[in-house]
Amino acid sequence: MTSVIGSEVFKLRTTRTFYGVTLGAIAIVLIISVIAAAAGNFGPTDRPGLDLLGIAGLAQLFTLVLGILAVSTEFRHGTITPSLLVVPDRTRLVLAKLVAHLLAGLLIGALAYWLCAALSLAILSARGVDTGVSSSDVVRALIGGPIAAALFAAVGVGLGALVRNQVGAIVGALAYVFVIEPLIRIIPGIDDAVTKYGFGGVSDALARTSTETHPEPLGQLAAGLLFAAYAAVFVVAGILLMRRRDVTS
Repeated sequence: MTSVIGSEVFKLRTTRTFYGVTLGAIAIVLIISVIAAAAGNFGPTDRPGLDLLGIAGLAQLFTLVLGILAVSTEFRHGTITPSLLVVPDRTRLVLAKLVAHLLAGLLIGALAYWLCAALSLAILSARGVDTGVSSSDVVRALIGGPIAAALFAAVGVGLGALVRNQVGAIVGALAYVFVIEPLIRIIPGIDDAVTKYGFGGVSDALARTSTETHPEPLGQLAAGLLFAAYAAVFVVAGILLMRRRDVTS
């Protein structure tokens, strides 16, 4: 298993996609956070530190896409057949991709959150703006944010194994994050539950960057466990479907 994981990590390190996703995530997070920190107007009751750290959450969308590409790219380019000739056990192959992309997601998340914190908080300090956050708030965000990014990558791996069609999986995932879940949040009766337990609420609670107090967000540990459960469901479902489905279908 170690050698299979090593092979998947090697694939990541030697493909332009990984570096493109990483650089794209970091660039967007830093550009937006620097502009917001330098030009934003903040009131006395605001918590600009958390708002700016929340911008780093954009990296989670990049890790989600990276995870989807882990499996869907193999089907798109037809490399799934030689991959399965080397690793006939489809469960081992998907789990190896899962571990490799969890590590990649954690790395991308760490870079995004740590650089965002370093630059944006430094700019606020230079402007004499009260960040409204304590050192413990920052530490929780710097730990929880990268973990959320890694778990989004895990969800992507499972989704890529389930859908396999690269464009369909990516468009569907982004449509859910940006359109479907926000729309569900405004439906009376289930709005609070979706806000609290949906992907957006759980990832915000794990990163501890949300300033919303209604409904009360989950604790960081509870959010992490629930998010991990979501990721496990997608991965297990993807593995089961891959084991039953012909790779050429």
